[in-house]
Amino acid sequence: MPAQPAAAVVPAAPPPPRPDAPYVAAAKQRQKIPFWAMATLSILPLWVFMYARSLTPTEETIAGPLGDGATVYVAQCSGCHGAGGEGVNGYAFVGGEVLRTFPRIEDQLRFVYNGTVRYADAGIAVYGDPDREGGVHATGARGQMPGFGADTGGALTEAQILAVICHERYTLSGADGAGDFLEEYERWCSPEAPAYEGLQDGTFTFENIADELDGSAPIGIEPAPVTPVEGGRDGGDETTDQPDDTSNAAEGSNERPGDGGQDETP
Repeated sequence: MPAQPAAAVVPAAPPPPRPDAPYVAAAKQRQKIPFWAMATLSILPLWVFMYARSLTPTEETIAGPLGDGATVYVAQCSGCHGAGGEGVNGYAFVGGEVLRTFPRIEDQLRFVYNGTVRYADAGIAVYGDPDREGGVHATGARGQMPGFGADTGGALTEAQILAVICHERYTLSGADGAGDFLEEYERWCSPEAPAYEGLQDGTFTFENIADELDGSAPIGIEPAPVTPVEGGRDGGDETTDQPDDTSNAAEGSNERPGDGGQDETP
C-alpha cells in the first residue's frame, strides 16, 4: 500500500499589532495641513519682516537750504550753539533770538562770512541790530567767532553759509516762512529759493547778489554795520545801501549780554 503524503504545515497566524499609544493615535487622527497652505506659510517670515518695516518711522528728508544747512550746522556750529540751538558757549538761537539780532538775513550772512575779529578790526562795536530788543550784542563780548567765508580762510562756500543761516533762522529760531518772513523765505531759504540756487551754480555771489536778485539788500564780503530796518525786512522803502561809517557804537554797546570769555555768536 503506497505511503500517504504528509499533511501541509500551516504557518501560525502573526500576532495582532500592538495598539498605538494614545498620543500617537491622536497625531494620526489630527487633520493635516493642506499642500497649498505650505506655500503661504513659507512666505510668512518675509511678510512679518515687511510689516515690521512699515511700522518703523522713516526719517524725513528736507530738500533745499534747510536740509543742507542742518548738516552744516551739526559739523560747524553745534559745538558752541548747541545741537538744538539752545546755546552752549555761544548765544542761543531758539525763541527768535537770532531774528532779534539780525532782522534781515543779509546782515547775518555778512557777519558769519567775516566773523568777529574782522568786525572788531573794522571798528564795529555792535554787530546786529543796534536797537535790538533785550540788548545789543557787542562785538567780542563773548569771545571770538571765526569767519566762515573763503576770503577769511573759512571752510564754507557762500551757498553753505546761506544754508546754515536758513537752518538757524527757520528751524531753530522759528521764523514763520508762511507769515512775517514769507518774502525772505521764498527768496533765500525755500527748496526753490533763487538765491540759494544762484549761489550754488555761481550766478550769484555775496558781492553781486543785490544787483542780480530783485528785493535783496547788499551783502558784500567786508564787515559793515547793520542798516536799521524801517520799512520791512525785504526791501520796500527802507535804505539798503551799506553805511560808510563802520563804528556803529550804539547806546549800550559796551553791555555784555552774558558771561564773558565765551564764543561770540550771532
